[in-house]
Amino acid sequence: MVQRRTVLKAMGGVAAASALSLGGLAPQRAAASTTLTAWGVCGHPPMIDDTSYPAGGIDDQIALAAELGVSYYRVDFLLPTSDSASTDWSWYDAAVAASHAHGVGLIAILTVPDSVANADNGWLQDQVSMLVTRYAGQIPLYQIQNEMDGVCINSSGVDGSSINDYNPDVYGPVRDRMAALGAGVRASDSQAGRLVNITWKHTGFLQLLNNDGLEYEVNGLDWYWGTDDMLAVLEVINRFPQNEILLTELDIDGGTSSATEQEQADYISTAIQTLTASAPDKVHGVCVYELFDQPAWDGSQAHYGLVNVNADGTWGARKQAFARYQQAIAGG
Repeated sequence: MVQRRTVLKAMGGVAAASALSLGGLAPQRAAASTTLTAWGVCGHPPMIDDTSYPAGGIDDQIALAAELGVSYYRVDFLLPTSDSASTDWSWYDAAVAASHAHGVGLIAILTVPDSVANADNGWLQDQVSMLVTRYAGQIPLYQIQNEMDGVCINSSGVDGSSINDYNPDVYGPVRDRMAALGAGVRASDSQAGRLVNITWKHTGFLQLLNNDGLEYEVNGLDWYWGTDDMLAVLEVINRFPQNEILLTELDIDGGTSSATEQEQADYISTAIQTLTASAPDKVHGVCVYELFDQPAWDGSQAHYGLVNVNADGTWGARKQAFARYQQAIAGG
């Protein structure tokens, strides 16, 4: 049995990895069995969606996540845009308190608000340090922004598996900002892990970051497609020096806007069974995207939830995927 390190433990720095590409790669090994130990579900703060995720409902939201059986709630933490005394910490404090009350750890996605998107990296690092200092020892894992591979990729005509698929003029500033945010975490909480995620086959982005010595501990993959491709991508990610891999987002593409509830439930169950049977050894856990539908959002984003939400924000019926994911977590 491979010794697994958890997101609750701090891990060392990383060295540059050798070149890896998905091109022509078949999975070299299928694990006899992978034990998934980190189960999660994704949500949002009211600053992003105050219909499905109102500020006053954070305790109920995390309580429902606990009922689902997850050990982690992955949620955006927008960086404060002023000093500590002028920042409204009420939602952040309530989220951390609810995580303790219900025994559900937070995976906090460090998100730069649009209003300070052009701010100096040094100032943003200080803002991260201010936030992380407030919750030092209470949040086990910080994600360094979200899917920045998609910002840097050249066009939709490439699959993102090569370092040449990314615009260096865009990538350089993105890397520097990610480094600053990660440094802010490490300066203020030596035990917290740092996670970088990608989507689709964008392993070339991770290759660039590792080549340039970005320090972080966990790789994340957001996945909504076929399980054969999922395993192939995970095999590539498994060769990077970081000690853990999380499926940071998992659901059927489009959610129930394009699939039936049965199809969504079947997809999640099949993906988890595939991971358990054949995932590489660094795969540690899964976060399903997401807890609630978002009717206030347009298009396919509105219907990824495990729970229906009415237009006024009240909860509707739980979808079939809620019970199926709950069963998978329980080992059924």
